[in-house]
Amino acid sequence: MKRLLLISFCVIWLGLILLSGYGGYLAPSRFGALPALLVLAYPAIAVLSLVIGICLFLLRKWKGALVMLVGLFATWPSVNANFPINLSHQPADTTRCFSVMSYNVAAFDDSLWVDTTHMHPAMRLILDVDADYVMLLQPVTCGLGYDERKSIEPWLEEIDRHYPYRTRSRYDGVDLLSKYPFRAVPLSIPEHSYCYYPYVTKSTGRYAFDITLPDRRQLRLIGAYMTSFQLEDDQRRILDTTRYATSALPKLFSKMSQAFANREYNSKQLRDSLNASPANVILCTDLNDVPQSFAYRTIMGDDMHDAFRECHTGYVSTFHDHHMLFHIDHIMYRGALRAQSFKLIKSGFSDHSPIVARFAWK
Repeated sequence: MKRLLLISFCVIWLGLILLSGYGGYLAPSRFGALPALLVLAYPAIAVLSLVIGICLFLLRKWKGALVMLVGLFATWPSVNANFPINLSHQPADTTRCFSVMSYNVAAFDDSLWVDTTHMHPAMRLILDVDADYVMLLQPVTCGLGYDERKSIEPWLEEIDRHYPYRTRSRYDGVDLLSKYPFRAVPLSIPEHSYCYYPYVTKSTGRYAFDITLPDRRQLRLIGAYMTSFQLEDDQRRILDTTRYATSALPKLFSKMSQAFANREYNSKQLRDSLNASPANVILCTDLNDVPQSFAYRTIMGDDMHDAFRECHTGYVSTFHDHHMLFHIDHIMYRGALRAQSFKLIKSGFSDHSPIVARFAWK
């Protein structure tokens, strides 16, 4: 009986590993939200598989341990995408390098920082990192730009010394701080893709910025904020408490299902924008989804590279609210570029942590 239970458990768990590792090939609009949710949980499932495998090995349950090992090896692309191992290196010619920061600043929430005698710590962090380009995601709320914030507006002169070229949008989407001149190019999204009634409207923003560098090289930076799950506070706390009402789960699942389907559509639109873009492109995105998800695979296509996957070692979580530690912010690129390093900067001034990638021209 015990042997039968162990066999049943191993078979079911193997199926779980395989579905979470390859669920990103299944379109949410056609196959529902379950595969997408399992992809979201793949890092935890992979770690649990390793732990279970070690325990079975110590208990001399060789076949069970082998099943866990087979599951991990069978989903190696997802293992490598979430837990890469790299030894990054710096190029010999540093004059051909530049750095890019991607940061969802959550509209520089002033409720967490009311001391106007000091600049908002999120902006201070940005200036201290001093990347060549900073893509601000969700920099605006209620039509109030970041440069109108009471903890930022008095310090605009200092900001302009670091970044003399910057956008000043008045919508919840994308802004750029740059050390070099650029030309803003809006990337249109069909109006119906903005909505996911009845929860939220106009929840996606994309913008391209074309840059001519001093050596006449051409570079396009794209900032993209993709549809979130739009969870309410009590829904976000589902991992904080065991008292979450079971009756609320259907609404939670409905929201997440619609968000997955919406991102599927948006990612295809963004892929079309990438196809129509110049050769040298860097994409900074709060994808609101993880590596190997359907949206991630769609955007990556056959030509894009992931700076995290090519330069970092180990797992990172760029979102850290309510114990939901997910890697949903990405820097992707293509063209005559090579990622040299990737860094996550721990920050408590937003529900996202900024990420910074350093690039060199080939």
